[in-house]
Amino acid sequence: MGLTGMKERAGRAVRVALNMNNPALVQRTGDRYSGMAIQIAGRIGAEMGRPLVFVEHPNAQSVLQAEPDGWDIAFLAMDPSRTDRLAFSDPYYSVEATFLVRDGLEHWSCDDILRGSHMIISATGAAYQARLSTLAPKGPIVLATSPHEARERFLSGEGHALAGIRETLEAPKIAGTHILSDSFACIQQAVAVPVRDSAQIALINKVLLRRGTS
Repeated sequence: MGLTGMKERAGRAVRVALNMNNPALVQRTGDRYSGMAIQIAGRIGAEMGRPLVFVEHPNAQSVLQAEPDGWDIAFLAMDPSRTDRLAFSDPYYSVEATFLVRDGLEHWSCDDILRGSHMIISATGAAYQARLSTLAPKGPIVLATSPHEARERFLSGEGHALAGIRETLEAPKIAGTHILSDSFACIQQAVAVPVRDSAQIALINKVLLRRGTS
């Protein structure tokens, strides 16, 4: 990119992709956003000297599909399979992936689900799905196109367990179900930029380091 293009990008707002399916990181009340991702984005914008524009996405897969031209920074799970397209910051948080199960299985563990012949509903493209597939459960994994579809299929009576991020599974509470107390994966969260902007990672890591020591 030439000098003129760099100056144009330096002067415009930072487009921040928000995964609205991850309430552990971002919440919306009316027209106001809050949460860890919003706080970190604000510090990054201040360090860059640029305003922010938030761009909502229904799930992580939507964020990935919008790259490389739909956003400047995003809050995603760290995933080595994405490093051909994305550069990741140091991790700043981790979330738990677990199972939502129907009443009667509430005293089970994630290992019980994985070792049994139980049908698991999961979502294509989710970071926890990549981990789940490596655990090779005896029961089948049925893939939905999104976490929302996976939840709807589970609510309709399909499957014995629904895989997901704990905070997402908790809201809203579903009658007749329980979230298992343990987890099958801890997924590190990071700030991502398109690989063409990998030079920004040093600045982002500096912001995250200051946050960790403040």
